Amino acid sequence: MGRLRYFYEATFFIILLALAGCSDDVEQRETTTEVPVELNAENRFLSAPFLQMPARDSVKVVWFTSFEGRDHTLHYADENTASAETLKMSRMMEDAQSNQLGREYEQPTRRDVFRHEATARNLTPARVDYYVTSVDANGHTHKSETFTLAPAPLTDQPLKILLTSDLQLKKNAPANYQKVVETVGVPDAVFFAGDLVNVPDRASEWFDNASENAPSFFPSLQGRYQQYRPGFAYNGGEILQHAPLFATIGNHEVMGRFTFDEAADDTDYSLGGAFNAPQPEWYARVAYEQVKDRVNPTGDAAIKAHWIADQSHNQQSYRELFTFPDDSPGGEDFYAIAFGDVFLISMNVSRIWRGWNVGDDQSGKFKEAVSNLDKPDAWGFGEFLFERFDKESEQYAWLEGVLESDAFKQARYKVVMAHQGVFGLGDNTLPVLAQPLMQLVETINGTESITELTFPLSDAQWTNQVQPLLASDTLTEIRYQYPLEQDIWRRDIEPLLVENGVDLVHIGHSHLWNRAQVGGMHYLETSNVGNSYGAYYEDPNGVYTNDVRASYANFWDDVNGPNPRWRIEDYPPSGDPQGREMITPNIASPMSRVNENYGPLPFVASNELSVFSILDTGTGTVKSYVFDPSNLDGEVELFDEFSLAN
Repeated sequence: MGRLRYFYEATFFIILLALAGCSDDVEQRETTTEVPVELNAENRFLSAPFLQMPARDSVKVVWFTSFEGRDHTLHYADENTASAETLKMSRMMEDAQSNQLGREYEQPTRRDVFRHEATARNLTPARVDYYVTSVDANGHTHKSETFTLAPAPLTDQPLKILLTSDLQLKKNAPANYQKVVETVGVPDAVFFAGDLVNVPDRASEWFDNASENAPSFFPSLQGRYQQYRPGFAYNGGEILQHAPLFATIGNHEVMGRFTFDEAADDTDYSLGGAFNAPQPEWYARVAYEQVKDRVNPTGDAAIKAHWIADQSHNQQSYRELFTFPDDSPGGEDFYAIAFGDVFLISMNVSRIWRGWNVGDDQSGKFKEAVSNLDKPDAWGFGEFLFERFDKESEQYAWLEGVLESDAFKQARYKVVMAHQGVFGLGDNTLPVLAQPLMQLVETINGTESITELTFPLSDAQWTNQVQPLLASDTLTEIRYQYPLEQDIWRRDIEPLLVENGVDLVHIGHSHLWNRAQVGGMHYLETSNVGNSYGAYYEDPNGVYTNDVRASYANFWDDVNGPNPRWRIEDYPPSGDPQGREMITPNIASPMSRVNENYGPLPFVASNELSVFSILDTGTGTVKSYVFDPSNLDGEVELFDEFSLAN
């Protein structure tokens, strides 16, 4: 029946377009078509509506269109309506690596994406129906399907909250979210611990990627993937239309330097290249001082801020796509909110990912290429942090204040969400979350002399200590160290959270499932919705042998060699870097599905399995489920459950 409706509606739409070409009068007529419409039509919805920012008696509804249009309206609770505010997304683009349905691009191209947000007000706790409409320039009214919304839940109301992360175009995402709905029903909220897509300025990754086994964000979480991949086994889960999304910034929410020249035929710029080319904000500020007379002769503060942002890194698309609380010093980048019996703190704990290899002309986590020593504009600056969260930072001071608030203290369940590898078995837990310690290595008469500076650098440090060395013939290497004892999370954040009774830290980043406990606080990574990068664990039975992180890298030859440039003590090749004990699933061991000879293993790291977790506030437990996406009739198995009661 759905396919027949699609056929008739698409045919009707084509007839309307034909009529519009025959008569000027027809263009003025108002017509209405419910979705789905022709997916490569010029004017269409780019997403179903979804929910944001539930409050005591209101909730926001957001949707996207390919056209600016007019009269964008939310219809809810029978006869109620609310007009939407419209924003044209400023950084949405496509390029030659895009896989937008029905389109190819030879060079970077701006793409029209319009965001509409309306607020349903005067709500009671009861769930009500809603839909949205948008009128395009031809007078055609686009109408969504009907979904349900509700304000923020009351305390003592049992909730099922989906804990997930790292969708990131991974192939199992539609299966994962479809199985969530089939197993536990539509969840009451989604806590998404970062890496929503791969390249955040590429519009098709959010809305309509058509590449095989590379699903977009909204189709996967709105049960619409088969519109883009007809015949695919899974359609995703209809979740965000009914359940509010709360997210956190991961490294894949951050774009690097924005150097796109709109006035030129800019074939050198690529979205993937820009994503991989961020530099620290502190360095952009240093660089600005060298060029300010040319780029900003009037000293305009807005021009200065814009230049620094464009020459460092930004999460502009993420900020424009979503609405979260904005009353912290970081605005929406880190926030806190009460949702029923849960108090959620979303932190900004993310950094750039760099490669492991340490050859002479290789740049990565640990060094700069020798050929670039005198070219700081070409440096990667190791795995630098996008946002500070140490004891001297704004984010830490804000966090302390949140933990002292009555709303936090009175909450039944206290959850912190962050993206980066603050614990765990993945290769992404190394280096630990320390600020890079830059080592400027001079070789004089065969003897090394090392100048050490910890990020972020001041203007004076750069001018007086770094720049003179860049012009010398004695500078032979730039290294980055990440001392284990300088792990900011372990040193500053973990004791603060444990002391204040946080129940759960929910993270992503390494694309696996594993958990641990420190005091009364549980750690959980539950991000295995696509490919896994492996768990690095020494199996006492000797069956599982993945015991060296990034075994392909020549880094390990160095740390285990006769004259190591990096101390092996700072870079444990397996296990949790800080020695936390990983907890084995307490109901079943999913890895035995991968290999029947595996004994109980404290993780799920497999491209053959997919995992999701549910925070059940009615029982105070976190339940984790596993299934094999290749088996359409396979069982979804509960394999681990733990209580948040302290």
